[in-house]
Amino acid sequence: MSNKQRFRYQDFSDPKTQLVTADNNQNAYDIYCPQPSCRCLLLRTSFGTLVERPKDKTMLPPSDEKSESNSTTNSKENINRNSTNGESTSQSNVEYWQLTDMMTFENIGFSKTIEETGLKYICCADCNVGPIGYHDTKAQEKEYLIAVNRVSYDVGSLISENIV
Repeated sequence: MSNKQRFRYQDFSDPKTQLVTADNNQNAYDIYCPQPSCRCLLLRTSFGTLVERPKDKTMLPPSDEKSESNSTTNSKENINRNSTNGESTSQSNVEYWQLTDMMTFENIGFSKTIEETGLKYICCADCNVGPIGYHDTKAQEKEYLIAVNRVSYDVGSLISENIV
């Protein structure tokens, strides 16, 4: 990890093309916890597929990147409101990395199921920062969704001029 750089979604000049493989729309880079002090690998390259979900399906409360404890809060207030941490409500979390098997993750944590919504929030297993995604236990198809703008990307040996 010493010679690699991690970038956030907003650091890319064209994230919709730079973050995906050209042939199959999968993640082009390893995905890490967004917390700069955490080195936790969440998902390896080519295991997540970029998908879009309707805004009404966007159920993530604000992320808690500054606190390293108790970041998967279950309060009704956070469950029902849109993110207020600078993410645009018109574009808020409509793009996700989709997985269909939770065992595909390298290291991930889940909250308890929220009874009202059937959601389990996804967080970093090492530092508990999150939520970075969710799993809807009431959905017909099993899927685990990681918000593209709530994680960091290891671009390996690429130089930063190619990113921004």
